Amino acid sequence: MAKFGTLSPKNWGSFMPAQNPLSHKGPWYYRKTEMVMVQFETDVDVVAALIPEGLEIMEPATAFMVMEQNHYSTLGPYGEVYLGIMVTWEGQPHAYVPGVYVTGENSQIVGREVWGFGKRRAHRFEISKHGNGDVEVVMEVNPGDRALRAVMKPQANAPADALGETPLICLKIIPSVDGSAVPALAQLTSVTFKAQPVIGSDGKAEIYTGPGTIKLEDPSDVQIPVGTILGCAYAFFDADLPYGKVLKTYTAEDFE
Repeated sequence: MAKFGTLSPKNWGSFMPAQNPLSHKGPWYYRKTEMVMVQFETDVDVVAALIPEGLEIMEPATAFMVMEQNHYSTLGPYGEVYLGIMVTWEGQPHAYVPGVYVTGENSQIVGREVWGFGKRRAHRFEISKHGNGDVEVVMEVNPGDRALRAVMKPQANAPADALGETPLICLKIIPSVDGSAVPALAQLTSVTFKAQPVIGSDGKAEIYTGPGTIKLEDPSDVQIPVGTILGCAYAFFDADLPYGKVLKTYTAEDFE
């Protein structure tokens, strides 16, 4: 007598593999994340080639690099670097994210599958504090390269709202199993990751600003021209990572 599988959709996990999903449903929680962020001007013609049609580049063209050590999250601890390029969608400011690097498997897979972050693995990510007060970030995509190095000197305490709340936009692409040039799914998605700064025992937010530099020496998904540095921040924060929303779903006609 023939036997059939009994794993029904109502018993599937939220992620693959269905019988043993790599993660639970969100939101996902982050506590005491350590972050360096650098904002800078960039080349509008270079970034235009990275940004999907329909997103308007804010001018002068500006971008930011977020470099964070997630000491604790419900996806596990991991380091992360992502680039945001300032754009507008239907007149509202957003940041388009063309590249992300992480050091954890769960964070890589969940980020790609839910929102469409184009996450790759970095060989090494490290935030170091030096005796002269400098905070240094180094990321190697491949062993020994100089894909990213940022240095800042925290000087002034900033208010709790200094980190802002910019929605991020991703281009989510799921290829078709039959090899078609038209993906099985292609969407512009958006998510807002709101950082709540840790408040110290003196009642001040753990956000510090000061001068800094960033160098992107070897090719990577976060390498764009760095012009004038507009600001640097060093912060500790907590956050809940929520689900997002679909801004646009591409159809077969879009690929003609």
